[in-house]
Amino acid sequence: MPTYKNNTASQIYWRNKLWEPGESRALTIYVPATDLGLTETAATPAVASPVLLSEDVTLVAGVAQTKAIPYSARIQISAVATTGTATLTVNGEDIVIDSNAGYTSTPLPWAKVESVELVSAAGATVRLLVEEVL
Repeated sequence: MPTYKNNTASQIYWRNKLWEPGESRALTIYVPATDLGLTETAATPAVASPVLLSEDVTLVAGVAQTKAIPYSARIQISAVATTGTATLTVNGEDIVIDSNAGYTSTPLPWAKVESVELVSAAGATVRLLVEEVL
């Protein structure tokens, strides 16, 4: 299993896991090692990424797109329009997004959100991210 070492002089705490300075720890879950300041010392066997869907969706004016979400018991959806303005529909709720106002859901049960819909009146590009909630 992947092993991560704390090569810093400070403690690193993440998801109820603590690395003391110099300590190594092997885990069976995904760890964003670089973001935390950890060094990955063994990478195998690889742990699956929690990213279920990551895509820049190009919307043509007035044409809706439905994106199926791969199964995971609980998911989190994030979206922001990098160009234009769009409407994201999640579980029947319409959310207007643009480059200034994105959307990040709370953890949701997949059974309620098997897909999302995107549409734009004038065309847009939306960065869509769906992650498994561990």
